[in-house]
Amino acid sequence: MRPISLRPVPIVILCAGLGLPALADTPLRAVTLSTAGLALIEAQARLDRDGLVLPVRRADIDDFLKSLRLSGGSGTLPTLTMTGPGGFDDSFAALPFDPAALQDLRMLLDAMTGAPVTATRRGIELQGRIMGVRDVPCTTDAQQGCVALALRSDTGQIGQILLDDATQLTFRDAADNAAIDRGLDALRAAGQGHMLQVHLTMSAQGTTADAQDISLAWLQSAPVWKTAWRAESGPDGTILTGWAVVENATGHDWQDVDLTLATGAVQALQVQLYDRQPGTRKLAAGTAASGAMPELMASAPLQRNMAFEAAYDAAPVTMDDGDSFSRFTLSTPVTLKAGDIISLPFLRETLQDARLTLYRGGSGAQHPMLAVVVQNPLPLRLPAGVMTLYEDGRGHAGDAMIPELPPGDSETVEFARDTAMTVRENVARAETVQSARIVDGVMLVQERLEQRTTYRIEGAAQGARVLTIAHPLRQGWSVQTDGGVQGLDDMRFTVDVPEGALTTHEVIEHRQTQQRVALLDLDMDALGYWSARMADADMQALLAQLQDLRADEARLQREITRLKMAEDTLIADQERLIGVIVQLGDDSRANQDRRARVDAIDDEIASGRTEIAAAEARLDAIRSDLRALILNAD
Repeated sequence: MRPISLRPVPIVILCAGLGLPALADTPLRAVTLSTAGLALIEAQARLDRDGLVLPVRRADIDDFLKSLRLSGGSGTLPTLTMTGPGGFDDSFAALPFDPAALQDLRMLLDAMTGAPVTATRRGIELQGRIMGVRDVPCTTDAQQGCVALALRSDTGQIGQILLDDATQLTFRDAADNAAIDRGLDALRAAGQGHMLQVHLTMSAQGTTADAQDISLAWLQSAPVWKTAWRAESGPDGTILTGWAVVENATGHDWQDVDLTLATGAVQALQVQLYDRQPGTRKLAAGTAASGAMPELMASAPLQRNMAFEAAYDAAPVTMDDGDSFSRFTLSTPVTLKAGDIISLPFLRETLQDARLTLYRGGSGAQHPMLAVVVQNPLPLRLPAGVMTLYEDGRGHAGDAMIPELPPGDSETVEFARDTAMTVRENVARAETVQSARIVDGVMLVQERLEQRTTYRIEGAAQGARVLTIAHPLRQGWSVQTDGGVQGLDDMRFTVDVPEGALTTHEVIEHRQTQQRVALLDLDMDALGYWSARMADADMQALLAQLQDLRADEARLQREITRLKMAEDTLIADQERLIGVIVQLGDDSRANQDRRARVDAIDDEIASGRTEIAAAEARLDAIRSDLRALILNAD
């Protein structure tokens, strides 16, 4: 087993209240902004025996505590101290007065009863311990609300002295003065709640180290830096220039700092290191009545004639790449005031034959789009951003969005619509049965699906065009038309479109499928559908035979239904006649005829039931023939 070595680690102390030294001069040396919304701040400072005070925004303190790095001061133990999140309440919890007392003298004196003081008023001086403050009669009518302070001297004498504008009080105990100072410090710190004064010291073996130069680095949240691209026509192709848009929201002025712009998919975690997180503890038995829990556990396009040539250079940068990020470090120092924004070119590459007229199949669009193919020629990631295109002699050609591109990757981005051309798309589908066989009463059908997509292209009235059709690739389908270049999710065809002419381009796709058809579940119409599609004569004849049997079955089912309905009608008529006979109760001629009709209906019902039985027997025979024909067709 390898030995484990331990070394001193930095100590973070959250204090209730501190007397801090004056703010130290900590010039920034470098700033790295990332697309993860973070800024890496690097600074240098001179650390003397009094330590170093770093102002940190309250919103940034967690990132600061998580990420602070120090170099220099070898052999020393660094210590960070600052006011804690509950420092205000904690400070006054240990003081004999509340915050309001420091703004009201009478409240302060009442809270400090027993404290030794010296009171002086118009040449009269009293010393003693505070006994209290009370209202007293005023000596003149001009005075209102007179208050006197009662003191007891060391010899036991008790005296009073008026408290007004002429009275001066001095607390004689150093501890009392320290308490008042701590309260005032807490009030002052509370008034600066958006900022924290972080005190950094370094000690060597328990003593304060000598003055030394140190380097500091920490992370804090920052707006994401953005990229704006310009694409311009050049003699050798399209010149693509990237402009970085950077905002200084660090809270520090930049003076000749080294600025680095980073992009990538690094993971940036937020963690609460400053705020308090009370632990959860179980309640000891018998300490809460009726099972009650303590409070701690409570539930919780512009165009004009113009000739323009780029006459500026991009700022020189140093580029490097990591596993999860790419960095662009500007070689020229940057000066930027807090809250200001800077924009400057930092990349420039030439793209060969980058523009094309593109129609995306399946989009339903009437006109193709003007697009540019952006390929990352760099050995590191190309930052994402908006691209503004310019054409030589025309000006602004449109805008597009470039996604972040890995090295060597490319993306086609669209920036304008070519209304001079019109494209209409027509889709026709055909299905052909290639083979079929029956296994265990299931017909296995091999089908060939064909889709023909016809693009009808109306050429521009002025000038020939070359149109690139991006035909979408669909899973399971294969493109049979030659001449295409396959991409990640489309097949691209180049079509020459003469001026003012109508041009068509057809893309044919095939797909093989297999269907399982349960023949016993097919009705007469479905059997007719499959019989008409079969190319094999034997299979077609078999399906036609099954269709005839299904037709006989359907005819017999209709006949049985008719017979049963007739039986129901006879039974209803018979029951009606019997009711009339019973109701009249006589032996009239009419009732005799009714009785004869009731007897005749019995004969008709019996005859009908005989026909139903015969029809059902024929139906069972047909269904048996159907099952035998299907099962014997394997």
